[in-house]
Amino acid sequence: MIVSQEIWIILQGAIAVSNTIDANTLGECWLKCINTVIKKGSIFYDEDVKIKEILGLQIKISSPNTSDEIISKFGDQEVILHTLKKFSKGIVMENRPFTYGDLIYNKNGVDQFEWLVDRLNKKKETKSATICLLEEGIIDDNLPCLTTIDAKIRDGRLNLQFFFRSQNVFGRQYANLLAIAKLQADLANKLFVKVGFIAGYIASAHIYEYDFEMANLLCQGSDIIIKDNFYSCGPKSIRENLKFRS
Repeated sequence: MIVSQEIWIILQGAIAVSNTIDANTLGECWLKCINTVIKKGSIFYDEDVKIKEILGLQIKISSPNTSDEIISKFGDQEVILHTLKKFSKGIVMENRPFTYGDLIYNKNGVDQFEWLVDRLNKKKETKSATICLLEEGIIDDNLPCLTTIDAKIRDGRLNLQFFFRSQNVFGRQYANLLAIAKLQADLANKLFVKVGFIAGYIASAHIYEYDFEMANLLCQGSDIIIKDNFYSCGPKSIRENLKFRS
């Protein structure tokens, strides 16, 4: 069981140098990212809501697992289930302009997951097993936060790397990491290789003002219960868009 003393130990010296986070597990990475954004982030605004933000946060997780004790204890289970659903194949979510499942498994009729499998099977050492989740020239206000996924097999392990244009570190990162770890595990199983590391670059790693207090409490080792407030307290365009609430 994760206790406050363990969180304190994890976060000792955990403020990222040169905006780089190294962690063993998904949960450890999440805690270190929160601590770094809270301590080093610059004040900015997302529409009418204040944020703390780091531009260009890099992370690397050496031992990712689809089950994580820290995330299980502190993460909002509704957010986790919703995010895993959003990354799943063949799921329709009428209140969403897109799902990552659509973009990964059926982007313009192309199953990009199977495309990765085929490319890596044909050439294990390939450097070009990379997929993009953005549509060229799209004018929709709501774009995917996760835009690029890259897979490489090295020393018999499947390493997954990603690019997020934007990530809500306190409220959503933990669920995103679980979904990415599941994608990595599924891909590794299909290729009959072991799971390697997960690494990524977050162009805007931020925490909203309404989460500042809870983020500080979590970093101090408090036994808190996280509830997602993005749709009720987030930027005006989100608060006023009723379809996102269903």
